[in-house]
Amino acid sequence: MTAIADTRLLLTLEFPPDKDTKREVEAAMAHELTHRLLAPTIVLTEFLKIAGVRIGEATARLRLRLLKERGLHILTLSEEMALSAGSLLLRHQEIPIADALIASPVKLGEADYVVTDDPHYKTLGIRTKWF
Repeated sequence: MTAIADTRLLLTLEFPPDKDTKREVEAAMAHELTHRLLAPTIVLTEFLKIAGVRIGEATARLRLRLLKERGLHILTLSEEMALSAGSLLLRHQEIPIADALIASPVKLGEADYVVTDDPHYKTLGIRTKWF
């Protein structure tokens, strides 16, 4: 099954709150990477914005590059995904644009679920999975 990585997954991997979570998220990431994990380009933007403040831009970029080397596939947002996200947002104005863009490949059938614990995806009717 193909999964979409939400920014929360990458941030939890980089900044786990405790040792148990670190172990769990690393195992989940390894599993998802072997089953084709996709990261929409907006996830890169959000990760760099948030992680870059804490670890610096160069280190945040390095972490993304290392994930790509491990098998993370970058999904360029297409016109179809943008329009799908827009349709979702027409019905759910309170949802952040980035979440709708991340959800759009699932809505379009290009992926099966989003790896996240963000409740916005449930509101959008998107299947999620968390470690």
